[in-house]
Amino acid sequence: MYIMHVSDFPSRYEPKEIEDRCYQRWITEKYFTPDLKSGKPPYTIMIPLPNVTGPLTMGHVLNNTFQDILIRYKKLSGHETLWLVGMDHAGIATQVKVEEKSRQRGTSKQQLGRERFVEEVWKWKEDIAAIIRQQLRRLGYALDWSREQFTLSKEYSEKVTRVFVALYNKGLIYRGEYIINWCPRCLTALSDEQVLTEEKPGHLYFIRYPVVGEDEYITVATTRPETMLGDTAVCVNPHDERYKRFIDRRALLPIMEREIPIIADEYVDPEFGTGALKVTPAHDPFDFELARKHHLELIDIMNPDATLNVLTRQFSGQDRYQARKAIVEMLDRSGRLEKIEDYRLPLAKCERCETAIEPRISKQWFVKMKPLAAPALEAVRQGRVRIFPRRWVNLYNHWMENVRDWCISRQLWWGHRIPVYYCNACYDPDRDDSEHGVIVSQTMPARCTSCGSSDIYQDEDVLDTWFSSWIWPFATLGWPEKTEDFQRFYPTQTLVTGWDIIYLWVARMIMAGLEFTGQVPFSDVALHVMIRDEKGRKMSKSLGNSPEPMELIDKFGADALRFGLLLITPREQDVLFSERSIDVGRKFCNKLWNAARLIHMSADSDVDFLPGKASVYDAWIIERFNRLLLSTEQRFANFEVNAITRDLYDFLWHEFCDWYLEFLKILPSGPAARFVLRNLIIVLHPFMPFITEEIYQKMGFPAKSIMLEDWPGQVSIEQDTAGVNALVRLIGEIRNIRGIFNIKTKEKLDIVINARPALIDFLAGHENALQKLAGLAEIGYNQTVDGSVASIIMQEMECYVKLTGLDLEKEKGRLLKEIGFLTQRIDEIKHRLNNPNYASKASNDIKDMERKRLEEFLRKKEVIQRVIEKI
Repeated sequence: MYIMHVSDFPSRYEPKEIEDRCYQRWITEKYFTPDLKSGKPPYTIMIPLPNVTGPLTMGHVLNNTFQDILIRYKKLSGHETLWLVGMDHAGIATQVKVEEKSRQRGTSKQQLGRERFVEEVWKWKEDIAAIIRQQLRRLGYALDWSREQFTLSKEYSEKVTRVFVALYNKGLIYRGEYIINWCPRCLTALSDEQVLTEEKPGHLYFIRYPVVGEDEYITVATTRPETMLGDTAVCVNPHDERYKRFIDRRALLPIMEREIPIIADEYVDPEFGTGALKVTPAHDPFDFELARKHHLELIDIMNPDATLNVLTRQFSGQDRYQARKAIVEMLDRSGRLEKIEDYRLPLAKCERCETAIEPRISKQWFVKMKPLAAPALEAVRQGRVRIFPRRWVNLYNHWMENVRDWCISRQLWWGHRIPVYYCNACYDPDRDDSEHGVIVSQTMPARCTSCGSSDIYQDEDVLDTWFSSWIWPFATLGWPEKTEDFQRFYPTQTLVTGWDIIYLWVARMIMAGLEFTGQVPFSDVALHVMIRDEKGRKMSKSLGNSPEPMELIDKFGADALRFGLLLITPREQDVLFSERSIDVGRKFCNKLWNAARLIHMSADSDVDFLPGKASVYDAWIIERFNRLLLSTEQRFANFEVNAITRDLYDFLWHEFCDWYLEFLKILPSGPAARFVLRNLIIVLHPFMPFITEEIYQKMGFPAKSIMLEDWPGQVSIEQDTAGVNALVRLIGEIRNIRGIFNIKTKEKLDIVINARPALIDFLAGHENALQKLAGLAEIGYNQTVDGSVASIIMQEMECYVKLTGLDLEKEKGRLLKEIGFLTQRIDEIKHRLNNPNYASKASNDIKDMERKRLEEFLRKKEVIQRVIEKI
């Protein structure tokens, strides 16, 4: 027998001494790089690209840990795995960061000029990318660094251009003048998905528009009185009796004193406001559609920075809110302001700088989405792409069924230049025939295709960031060429991301995959919840409200951060982050380390485990591990990673350490303990890669690395473990009695057990374990009981704990108070679970948690009631 020495296995787990060394070894051995010739089934995940706007947040930690778990699990399960890493240039978000940095240095992008400013952004990108790489490595992620990608690299950019040209040639990209979301701070168009909306207190202004030739007026209500300067009509419902006589007449626009038509359209809701609508086609998307339908004039009254332009006369140059105040005062003085009411209104803001966006008429480039959305919608309906949890399918379907054309041009300098070229000789931007002198090309054309001139310039705008990231799954694998990587790893298997970008990214990737490869880009989409701060806000780089992951790793270790974060994250409900959860992860690491050290010092490493020679305690823990293994595999199939984390915690902490290792201190085991530990750390490895690798090496297990191990299988055990199950439950119930009566652990108890002879024989044979773990003195079997006792009624036995030296009346009073408290809690939970409103809104995780609490309170109440009956 080889006897281990304490010095072989340090008493404390020190992650700092292990993690860097361990990760470097994995890189050196190329464990993260797939073997193209292996013949194993492929399993591929594309990382949701972190933006080069700043270091990773806790949201990234959750997302990437989820992916790392899946990759490591699949590798252990016999797959050839590829987790492809890369970063996103994040056009508007990164440009805003560098603009802010420039301002702090006393300069601006305009002063720098486009070329120098873009150079500054590249420097920023390199600095941030280095930080992100270091973060990803320190978290232990099994990323293939040999295939790292960047969405603005030369090779990737060529593929983005190819996609634009292909869609344009197919008639799916067009240029048009529409109302778009405009950010006056970033000076660029935004897609609907890049706009945040929140309710804010505001006002509803009621303004009187005189009817020309009549001593009457129509009152309209608006939240934005400054836009009235661009009104070109008043619209009413044709069936509204109040206004029928005014239809086809004209109204006088206050302040501007310009006549505008009064038109009728069923779009107007007679019940909202006054039932009359001011129509401002250049500054409202619905008014824009009305204007097209009724051939109204479009008057743009704003400059790009949201100051009013020269068309507004005396208000020219004023900020929109400054102008609002002045206009309201003027309306009030002229008697045209009827009243002002408080009103809560939705405020749309730029997601990057949080400036209130301005609906603005603008000529932009768009993608026709309906032809692309139809096959992507069908792919999910047919099950070719599965979304987990399933409740998010409804959201996906809703977005796809109501899809709008995608504005893809951005007035930025950082990004992919739109591959559109204009001829100075024959292109006239004011002509309706705007295709004349316009060339869409993969490369800079030598001559104009319309007139032959060589005087050509490129469009100044860049593409929306999402236009490059929607081709991420196939563009990174060599497309359009049929490379080895493309043929081996595309389509990918799983996408892991937050539910908040299901349309921004997930749906668009499905569209692009089907359009350009004829295949869905992935089979499964696993959506996880959001990490929020203690104020309930999503953790993000822009808010700066995320703890620095590297500081948490320095304090707790990477495995503690990973495991602790997953442990508090439910599947369907956003989680409020607290550093306390990471400390739970640290304690779990220590528990695992100490358990492994105990086995390392006591178990025989030279003897192979044989199931036929297992003790009854060995058989019991193997049976419990078999259950854990089956549950884990089933949960992996449904991407219930958070539930697996809780199961692993409960198994190691309670069944393995609290019971099995305590049994072994009384009845030492043979090689079974090492066998179970080996299988357990293999299952734990995807969740806690560093500590499990270190334990694996300390224990001298056979493979070169735990990453090269095989996922364990079920172990057939012949022994009946019912006796151990009864013993465990009995000890637990006796401990509960101690807690109820505040009996100290050092005080030994006398008990009587009444049961079938076979169980009595088992318990008598394991009396030493029962006495030590339950703190007992005398144990009687199948005897009558006199005096005051606390009863434990189990299906297979009855146990009576003798109560001596206690003030039983005082205890009875205390227990009755406990019954009252439990009854109140039980009623509260039942009321919640039976409330239809709660049942429809609460997540399944939360409802399951409530049901477990209800079961626990009911069981405890029943035990206390039995105890009271016996007093």
